[in-house]
Amino acid sequence: MEEVKTALQYAAMDIAEVMRVGDLTEGFGQKKGSKNDSGDHQETVDVIADEAMMKHLGECDEVRGYASEEQEGVYLKKDNEGYLVAYDPLDGSQNIAVNITTGMIFAVFKKGTGLPGSGRDIVAAGYAIFGAATTFVWATEAEGVTLYTLDHKKMEFVKIRSHHKIPTKGKVYACNEGLVQDWTVPRSVKWASSMRGRSVRWMACMASDVHRILFNGGGFLLPSDKKNPNGKLRLVYEAYPMAFVFKLAGGCGTDEMLKGILDYPFPHETKDLHMKVPVFLAGPYEAEVYAKL
Repeated sequence: MEEVKTALQYAAMDIAEVMRVGDLTEGFGQKKGSKNDSGDHQETVDVIADEAMMKHLGECDEVRGYASEEQEGVYLKKDNEGYLVAYDPLDGSQNIAVNITTGMIFAVFKKGTGLPGSGRDIVAAGYAIFGAATTFVWATEAEGVTLYTLDHKKMEFVKIRSHHKIPTKGKVYACNEGLVQDWTVPRSVKWASSMRGRSVRWMACMASDVHRILFNGGGFLLPSDKKNPNGKLRLVYEAYPMAFVFKLAGGCGTDEMLKGILDYPFPHETKDLHMKVPVFLAGPYEAEVYAKL
């Protein structure tokens, strides 16, 4: 699986370079006038990021196929056993116009010839953050949660933390509390209320918001609401990977009914591949508070 990690890191380097030069890239930050298969408006840079992912995963012999938030269906490049990778190539692309952090999220499913059964078939997951520094987080059962930072001069990722565990209790929480009047599940409303007195942090980029919670402690919540009764985050490309990372870090990942995100069946129908779910990610204390409400 080392080749898969390397391919993902090379893709992250390519995307980081595009984000680093910003408006000097032709069409950077411009909408293409169409929506992707997830229903989001595509920025030109979304397509550039997706092409970088497809290039490096396509060249990796350990990868038999991939599924992108920007594409329809699962692309299988060969029939023999190999890893399947699901990814969001550029998370938070709406932040581009104001030069705020964006990210990339991925999950690697176990070797096989068919589609996964559920999130329990994930063998590695993580994300990259494109901000003041380029960060790459890689999580596996054997290695735990590992943090890398890109050395732009050498163009290589340097390991800076191993076997990370989320703090038992944090001092911040992450949710868009400005929309609380539209939330539909009382537990989520009560939890947000119980967190008041702490600082709230919200960047509208899952990778960035979750990263803060993972390393500083607290809880992340993106619930269902009147406009989005099934939630806003994609199960395969966003919820699965982050739930896996939090599990290995000693935290939890559930929906609003406390069902484990990793227990959701993998959608086998193309029309369901971009399905959305409510997501709650937290450390031990915040998870206990949420479960009791």
